[in-house]
Amino acid sequence: MRFQISDCRFQRQIGLPIGRRAAFQIGVMGMLLACAAVVRADEVIDRVLAVVAGQMITLTDVTAARDLGLVPAPATGDPIRAILSKLIDRELILAEVDRYAPPEPGAAAIDAEVDGVRARLGSDEAFRTALARSGIDEKHLRETLREDLRIRAYLAQRFAVPIPDEDELNRYYREHEAAFMRGAALLPFEAARPLVLDAVVAEHRRALVDDWIAGLRRRGDITDLYLAGQ
Repeated sequence: MRFQISDCRFQRQIGLPIGRRAAFQIGVMGMLLACAAVVRADEVIDRVLAVVAGQMITLTDVTAARDLGLVPAPATGDPIRAILSKLIDRELILAEVDRYAPPEPGAAAIDAEVDGVRARLGSDEAFRTALARSGIDEKHLRETLREDLRIRAYLAQRFAVPIPDEDELNRYYREHEAAFMRGAALLPFEAARPLVLDAVVAEHRRALVDDWIAGLRRRGDITDLYLAGQ
Protein backbone atom coordinates (compact mmCIF):
# COMPACT_ATOMS: atom_id res chain seq x y z
CA MET A 1 0.00 0.00 0.00
CA ARG A 2 1.35 3.43 -0.96
CA PHE A 3 -0.13 5.83 1.59
CA GLN A 4 1.07 9.38 1.09
CA ILE A 5 1.95 11.62 3.98
CA SER A 6 -0.02 14.36 2.23
CA ASP A 7 -3.17 12.29 2.87
CA CYS A 8 -2.92 13.57 6.45
CA ARG A 9 -2.62 17.19 5.28
CA PHE A 10 1.15 17.18 5.66
CA GLN A 11 3.40 18.22 2.81
CA ARG A 12 6.80 16.52 2.57
CA GLN A 13 9.72 18.93 2.75
CA ILE A 14 12.12 18.46 -0.16
CA GLY A 15 15.86 19.03 0.20
CA LEU A 16 16.04 19.64 3.93
CA PRO A 17 19.41 20.91 5.20
CA ILE A 18 21.27 18.33 7.24
CA GLY A 19 20.83 20.37 10.41
CA ARG A 20 17.05 20.17 10.09
CA ARG A 21 16.79 16.46 9.31
CA ALA A 22 16.30 15.38 12.92
CA ALA A 23 13.59 18.01 13.36
CA PHE A 24 11.90 16.71 10.23
CA GLN A 25 11.93 13.15 11.55
CA ILE A 26 10.38 14.37 14.80
CA GLY A 27 7.79 16.14 12.68
CA VAL A 28 7.05 12.88 10.87
CA MET A 29 6.38 11.18 14.20
CA GLY A 30 4.09 14.00 15.24
CA MET A 31 2.26 13.78 11.94
CA LEU A 32 1.73 10.03 12.42
CA LEU A 33 0.21 10.66 15.84
CA ALA A 34 -2.04 13.34 14.36
CA CYS A 35 -3.20 10.94 11.67
CA ALA A 36 -3.98 8.31 14.29
CA ALA A 37 -6.00 10.81 16.28
CA VAL A 38 -8.53 11.29 13.47
CA VAL A 39 -9.20 7.55 13.01
CA ARG A 40 -12.60 6.42 14.28
CA ALA A 41 -12.60 4.42 17.48
CA ASP A 42 -13.95 1.30 15.72
CA GLU A 43 -11.13 1.25 13.12
CA VAL A 44 -7.90 -0.69 13.47
CA ILE A 45 -4.93 1.67 13.35
CA ASP A 46 -2.22 0.23 11.12
CA ARG A 47 1.37 0.27 12.32
CA VAL A 48 3.68 2.50 10.28
CA LEU A 49 7.11 0.89 9.93
CA ALA A 50 8.86 3.36 7.63
CA VAL A 51 8.39 6.50 5.57
CA VAL A 52 10.27 6.56 2.27
CA ALA A 53 10.23 9.48 -0.16
CA GLY A 54 6.94 10.64 1.34
CA GLN A 55 5.31 7.19 1.26
CA MET A 56 4.34 5.19 4.33
CA ILE A 57 5.13 1.49 4.59
CA THR A 58 2.88 -0.23 7.12
CA LEU A 59 2.69 -3.58 8.84
CA THR A 60 -0.20 -4.37 6.48
CA ASP A 61 2.15 -3.88 3.52
CA VAL A 62 4.68 -6.29 5.02
CA THR A 63 1.98 -8.86 5.84
CA ALA A 64 0.51 -8.66 2.35
CA ALA A 65 3.92 -8.97 0.69
CA ARG A 66 4.65 -12.08 2.77
CA ASP A 67 1.28 -13.82 2.60
CA LEU A 68 0.81 -13.23 -1.14
CA GLY A 69 4.36 -14.24 -1.99
CA LEU A 70 5.26 -10.82 -3.42
CA VAL A 71 8.45 -10.72 -1.35
CA PRO A 72 9.97 -14.03 -0.19
CA ALA A 73 10.27 -14.38 3.56
CA PRO A 74 13.69 -15.55 4.82
CA ALA A 75 14.01 -18.97 6.43
CA THR A 76 15.85 -17.47 9.40
CA GLY A 77 16.16 -14.12 11.13
CA ASP A 78 13.53 -11.42 11.46
CA PRO A 79 11.07 -11.74 8.54
CA ILE A 80 9.53 -8.32 9.15
CA ARG A 81 12.92 -6.61 8.93
CA ALA A 82 13.90 -8.55 5.80
CA ILE A 83 10.64 -7.82 3.97
CA LEU A 84 10.55 -4.20 5.16
CA SER A 85 14.05 -3.67 3.75
CA LYS A 86 12.86 -4.94 0.37
CA LEU A 87 9.81 -2.66 0.49
CA ILE A 88 12.00 0.32 1.37
CA ASP A 89 14.13 -0.45 -1.69
CA ARG A 90 10.95 -0.79 -3.75
CA GLU A 91 9.74 2.68 -2.76
CA LEU A 92 13.10 4.21 -3.60
CA ILE A 93 12.98 2.54 -7.01
CA LEU A 94 9.37 3.63 -7.60
CA ALA A 95 10.36 7.24 -6.96
CA GLU A 96 12.87 6.88 -9.80
CA VAL A 97 10.39 5.05 -12.02
CA ASP A 98 7.83 7.81 -11.53
CA ARG A 99 10.40 10.37 -12.71
CA TYR A 100 11.04 8.58 -16.01
CA ALA A 101 7.54 7.13 -16.62
CA PRO A 102 8.18 3.83 -18.46
CA PRO A 103 5.31 2.48 -20.61
CA GLU A 104 2.27 1.34 -18.66
CA PRO A 105 1.68 -2.44 -18.59
CA GLY A 106 -1.48 -3.65 -20.28
CA ALA A 107 -4.44 -5.18 -18.46
CA ALA A 108 -3.51 -8.63 -19.81
CA ALA A 109 -0.05 -8.41 -18.24
CA ILE A 110 -1.55 -7.43 -14.88
CA ASP A 111 -4.12 -10.25 -15.17
CA ALA A 112 -1.26 -12.70 -15.72
CA GLU A 113 0.49 -11.44 -12.58
CA VAL A 114 -2.70 -11.84 -10.53
CA ASP A 115 -3.11 -15.36 -11.92
CA GLY A 116 0.47 -16.09 -10.88
CA VAL A 117 -0.26 -15.05 -7.29
CA ARG A 118 -3.41 -17.18 -7.29
CA ALA A 119 -1.49 -20.16 -8.66
CA ARG A 120 1.18 -19.84 -5.95
CA LEU A 121 -1.51 -19.96 -3.28
CA GLY A 122 -3.12 -23.04 -4.81
CA SER A 123 -6.80 -22.12 -5.06
CA ASP A 124 -9.27 -19.26 -5.30
CA GLU A 125 -10.27 -19.86 -1.69
CA ALA A 126 -6.67 -19.63 -0.48
CA PHE A 127 -6.23 -16.50 -2.62
CA ARG A 128 -9.28 -14.80 -1.05
CA THR A 129 -8.22 -15.88 2.44
CA ALA A 130 -4.74 -14.43 1.94
CA LEU A 131 -6.19 -11.13 0.71
CA ALA A 132 -8.51 -10.92 3.73
CA ARG A 133 -5.74 -11.82 6.17
CA SER A 134 -3.46 -9.23 4.58
CA GLY A 135 -6.09 -6.49 4.85
CA ILE A 136 -6.15 -5.63 1.15
CA ASP A 137 -8.49 -6.30 -1.76
CA GLU A 138 -7.87 -7.45 -5.33
CA LYS A 139 -7.91 -3.88 -6.65
CA HIS A 140 -5.09 -3.00 -4.28
CA LEU A 141 -3.17 -6.11 -5.32
CA ARG A 142 -3.56 -5.23 -9.01
CA GLU A 143 -2.13 -1.77 -8.38
CA THR A 144 0.85 -3.28 -6.54
CA LEU A 145 1.47 -5.70 -9.41
CA ARG A 146 1.13 -2.87 -11.94
CA GLU A 147 3.88 -1.01 -10.10
CA ASP A 148 6.03 -4.16 -10.03
CA LEU A 149 5.69 -4.51 -13.82
CA ARG A 150 6.72 -0.87 -14.27
CA ILE A 151 9.77 -1.49 -12.06
CA ARG A 152 10.80 -4.51 -14.14
CA ALA A 153 10.42 -2.58 -17.39
CA TYR A 154 12.47 0.30 -16.03
CA LEU A 155 15.27 -1.92 -14.70
CA ALA A 156 15.45 -3.92 -17.93
CA GLN A 157 15.75 -0.69 -19.92
CA ARG A 158 18.20 1.08 -17.61
CA PHE A 159 20.47 -1.87 -16.83
CA ALA A 160 21.04 -3.49 -20.20
CA VAL A 161 23.80 -6.11 -19.85
CA PRO A 162 26.25 -6.97 -22.67
CA ILE A 163 26.11 -10.58 -23.88
CA PRO A 164 28.83 -12.52 -21.99
CA ASP A 165 31.48 -14.34 -23.99
CA GLU A 166 31.72 -18.11 -24.32
CA ASP A 167 34.55 -18.40 -21.80
CA GLU A 168 32.42 -16.82 -19.09
CA LEU A 169 29.44 -19.02 -19.98
CA ASN A 170 31.56 -22.16 -19.83
CA ARG A 171 33.08 -21.10 -16.51
CA TYR A 172 29.64 -20.42 -15.00
CA TYR A 173 28.38 -23.78 -16.28
CA ARG A 174 31.26 -25.66 -14.66
CA GLU A 175 30.91 -23.77 -11.35
CA HIS A 176 27.13 -24.25 -11.11
CA GLU A 177 26.60 -27.75 -12.45
CA ALA A 178 23.96 -28.50 -9.82
CA ALA A 179 21.70 -25.89 -11.42
CA PHE A 180 21.77 -27.77 -14.72
CA MET A 181 21.06 -31.27 -13.46
CA ARG A 182 17.97 -32.98 -14.80
CA GLY A 183 17.35 -35.93 -12.58
CA ALA A 184 20.69 -37.68 -12.14
CA ALA A 185 22.11 -36.39 -15.43
CA LEU A 186 23.93 -33.15 -16.18
CA LEU A 187 22.64 -31.31 -19.24
CA PRO A 188 25.36 -30.99 -21.91
CA PHE A 189 26.64 -27.44 -22.22
CA GLU A 190 25.03 -26.86 -25.62
CA ALA A 191 21.63 -27.92 -24.30
CA ALA A 192 22.08 -25.87 -21.12
CA ARG A 193 23.54 -22.82 -22.87
CA PRO A 194 20.29 -20.76 -22.99
CA LEU A 195 19.80 -21.36 -19.26
CA VAL A 196 23.43 -20.49 -18.55
CA LEU A 197 23.14 -17.29 -20.59
CA ASP A 198 20.00 -16.21 -18.70
CA ALA A 199 21.65 -16.94 -15.34
CA VAL A 200 24.85 -15.00 -16.14
CA VAL A 201 22.97 -11.99 -17.51
CA ALA A 202 20.67 -12.00 -14.46
CA GLU A 203 23.69 -12.14 -12.13
CA HIS A 204 25.34 -9.19 -13.86
CA ARG A 205 22.14 -7.14 -13.83
CA ARG A 206 21.55 -7.97 -10.14
CA ALA A 207 25.03 -6.67 -9.26
CA LEU A 208 24.39 -3.42 -11.14
CA VAL A 209 20.95 -2.96 -9.56
CA ASP A 210 22.23 -3.73 -6.05
CA ASP A 211 24.95 -1.09 -6.41
CA TRP A 212 22.42 1.43 -7.73
CA ILE A 213 19.98 0.74 -4.86
CA ALA A 214 22.80 1.20 -2.34
CA GLY A 215 23.31 4.66 -3.82
CA LEU A 216 19.58 5.41 -3.61
CA ARG A 217 19.64 4.45 0.06
CA ARG A 218 22.58 6.74 0.77
CA ARG A 219 20.81 9.68 -0.87
CA GLY A 220 17.24 8.71 0.00
CA ASP A 221 14.75 10.31 2.36
CA ILE A 222 14.14 7.35 4.69
CA THR A 223 12.65 7.32 8.18
CA ASP A 224 12.87 3.75 9.51
CA LEU A 225 10.58 3.31 12.55
CA TYR A 226 10.79 -0.46 12.96
CA LEU A 227 12.29 -1.94 16.10
CA ALA A 228 12.33 -5.73 16.33
CA GLY A 229 10.08 -7.16 19.02
CA GLN A 230 8.08 -3.96 19.51
